[in-house]
Amino acid sequence: MLLFSWNVRGLNSPLKQLVHLMQKHNFDVCGLLEINLVSSKLQFLYRFRLKRWKVFSNVEAVGTARVVVLWNPSTVYVDLIDSSPQALHISIRSLANHHSFVATSVYGYNTIIARTLPWDSLRTWAPASPWIVMGDFNSILSQDGKHNGHPGSSYEVSDFREYCSDLGLFDMNYTGCHYTWSNGTIWTKINHVLVNPLWNNLQLMSHVLFCPPGAFSDHSVAHTPIGNNRAPGRHPFKFFNIWVDHPEYAGLIFEGWQSPVAGTPMFILCRKLKLMKGPLKTLNKLHFSHISERVAKAEADLEHHQYLLYDTRDDITLLDRVKHIKLAS
Repeated sequence: MLLFSWNVRGLNSPLKQLVHLMQKHNFDVCGLLEINLVSSKLQFLYRFRLKRWKVFSNVEAVGTARVVVLWNPSTVYVDLIDSSPQALHISIRSLANHHSFVATSVYGYNTIIARTLPWDSLRTWAPASPWIVMGDFNSILSQDGKHNGHPGSSYEVSDFREYCSDLGLFDMNYTGCHYTWSNGTIWTKINHVLVNPLWNNLQLMSHVLFCPPGAFSDHSVAHTPIGNNRAPGRHPFKFFNIWVDHPEYAGLIFEGWQSPVAGTPMFILCRKLKLMKGPLKTLNKLHFSHISERVAKAEADLEHHQYLLYDTRDDITLLDRVKHIKLAS
C-alpha cells in the first residue's frame, strides 16, 4: 500500500502534476492539503479529472476544502470517521491483505492558538488502534526543525511536543529531505508523518520518503509505502496535444481511419483506435524526441538540484538555478 500527502497550495497550477504523480506512482490513498476549493469545483475536479478515485473532504466543516483525501477503490476500502476545519479522519482497509488502521490528514492553521483546537479534540478522540497522522502541521517538533529566520518559540515547540506525547505520537522513520518547506531563504520541517505505538501491531515495514517539492509547490511530497509495493503495471498509451499541430498528423489520422475493419460498430471503433497507436508512437519518436523521456529527464534534473539545495541551503547560485529550472518546467 502506498500513502501520499502533499500541500499543493491550491489546485490551479499543480493539477496536471498531481494527476501525473498519481498515475506514475500508483498511490492507494492520497491526502491533499490547502487546495481551497468550494464544493462545486471539488465535484467538477472529481468528475472530470479523477474519475476512478473516490473522494472525501472537510468542505462541509469549513466552507472550502482545506483537506481532501482521494483513494483507489480497487485496492483499499476507506470510510469517513470525522472531519473538522483542520483535519480529516478516515479508516483504511487494504483489500489485498485486509490490514486496517486509522489515518488522519492534518492542515494546521498558521497561528499557535488556532492550531490547538484540533489537538485538544484529538486528546479525547485518539483511537485504540494503529493510527497514522500526516500532513502540514505548521509547527516544528524541535529547534533543529528550522534554518534561518526567527527561531521557533520555545512555547510553540514544547506545545506541539506535549500534544504528541499525550497522544503517544512520534515521527515515523523517514529519508529524503529533512526540511519540508522553504521559500528559498527560510527552511523548516513543518510536514510530518506521525504514528502511535499500536502502529507496530500491523507488523508491516513502513517509512516516509520526503521528496523535493517539484515545480509547483514549496512543500515536500510525503511518500509512505506500507508493506510490499505492488509490481508496476504496463505503461498506458498517452496522447500529446502537440501532435495535432504537426503537418503529418491529419493525413496519418485519415489514413488510419480508412483501414478496413469488419465487425460491430463498437469493435470497429476500438480496433481503429488501437491501430493508430503505432503510427502515433512513430510520429512522436521521429519528430518530438520522446516527450515522456524529456519530461522525466526534466523532473529528474529539478529533483537533483533541489536535493543539492537542501544540502547547501545558502548557496545563492544554486538557488537561482533551481528557480530557473522550475520556471522552465
